[in-house]
Amino acid sequence: MSQVTIDPKELNQHGSREETDERDARRKRAWRKYYESNKDVLRAKARERAARAKQRRLESETPEEAQERLSRHREAAAKYREANRMKIRIRACERRWYQQQWVPSENFERGPTLRPAQF
Repeated sequence: MSQVTIDPKELNQHGSREETDERDARRKRAWRKYYESNKDVLRAKARERAARAKQRRLESETPEEAQERLSRHREAAAKYREANRMKIRIRACERRWYQQQWVPSENFERGPTLRPAQF
């Protein structure tokens, strides 16, 4: 007879998944609320981290390694474009269509604005 193993994360102390699901839903709501309220700070921190990583890479990377990294990036971008060709074409068509749909802005201080893309 095969033995059935249960992941302890799936069960709470009473053996029910309902409370675990509720707890996960609460955590997800709290997570979204936190990131929505601190979005600007978190983005700034991420930019600083990326800048430090780039500086570290530039200081320690040889020209050959840099060329290899760039070629890997180009290869990955080409693979993505090939795999998502239709999605890219549709978005380009939508972008061109929305750019033609400028809202008249004689009354506004800013220049003409574009309608938001719906994709």
